Amino acid sequence: MLKIFNRYTIVQLFLYFFINALFILKYLPRMGLNAIIPTILYFTFVFIVYFIYMRFSLVLKENAYKFLLWILAFVSIIIIVGILIKIDPLSVRVDRWSAVTYFLDSFFNGVYPYGTPTHVSPTNFPSPFPVWYVINLPFYLIGDVGIGLIFFLILVLFAFFQFTKSYRQTFFFLILIVISPAYWWEVAVRSDSLSNGFLIFAFILWWHKKGKTIEHNFIFATIACGLLASTRLSAIIPIALFLFKPYLKLDWGKKIVFPIGIIIVTVLTFSPFIFWDTTNWVFFNRNPFMSQTSVGNSYALSGLIILGILSGLIWKDINQYFFVTSSFIFIFMLTSQLSLIITRGVNGSVFSDSLYDISYFSLLLPYALFFISEKSPGLELLKNNKS
Repeated sequence: MLKIFNRYTIVQLFLYFFINALFILKYLPRMGLNAIIPTILYFTFVFIVYFIYMRFSLVLKENAYKFLLWILAFVSIIIIVGILIKIDPLSVRVDRWSAVTYFLDSFFNGVYPYGTPTHVSPTNFPSPFPVWYVINLPFYLIGDVGIGLIFFLILVLFAFFQFTKSYRQTFFFLILIVISPAYWWEVAVRSDSLSNGFLIFAFILWWHKKGKTIEHNFIFATIACGLLASTRLSAIIPIALFLFKPYLKLDWGKKIVFPIGIIIVTVLTFSPFIFWDTTNWVFFNRNPFMSQTSVGNSYALSGLIILGILSGLIWKDINQYFFVTSSFIFIFMLTSQLSLIITRGVNGSVFSDSLYDISYFSLLLPYALFFISEKSPGLELLKNNKS
């Protein structure tokens, strides 16, 4: 008889449930609904889905899962399109879509884009870094940056399948995305935060699958890390955890050149905005670092850096990496929110005060979902039977 749970999977399932419960508890009351019973029902539903899949995942053949994956992916895309059409982006009080759209509007009109407020408030300004706007440019030119949600869902599914070569695991990975309220919140408000997370996750899968190393792909690694670091500040966390141990194995020359090279590449992407106005140097009065580093305190940050270094050293294989990364992102985001409570106090509650952004917890989802699907007992048995 298969062992359905192990302690590591339980941790990842807890993280998955915790994140989604946050969204249920925060947003259902805003619709006039009680959130406690739905949260309990959701916990039960997730448990049942996981239990059934783990017990009976080997009943169907790969071709059946291939068919189911295509159907579920197609239905998911149709639902995303429907939501994008149905929900007026100006009606939502989340400005990640307008941070991209208004930025590019201003850029093409010759206006300093980082000084353009979003649709939510005249004091809210764009926070993504330059490369992220380049990546989203095709969706902007099509007419809706929300289309990026479809692209990045397809990208992460493609990367996941290419890595695992398993329709079973990819189907289960998609199921866990589809039954996640946190994911559908991203879609409803046209948020690009998890899309950026999917991009970084896909890059790590590709890098590991291809067997690339910093030592043998030094120039490419330097440029790639610099460009990815110039998407969002949060992109640095999983990449740093992934490459820290290999970085320590480099000779001293490359140890020095690698971070300097990354900084140079990143700064080059910012250079058009740094030199946008050389009279008033407006970049230094309004730039994305002011938005992305305005939260937290030095004591919490110091502790997280130490924990990050230790986390980057302890993982030995890719599964451990995903476990460590999802756990560290959770601790990082939880500490950030707690430090806000300590330094600024709670105005109302964590669920009603807009200062507390729970959506950043979603960045751990791809790593947790990979671990859950990869370490599922039924799939491990299948692998053992094949070997």
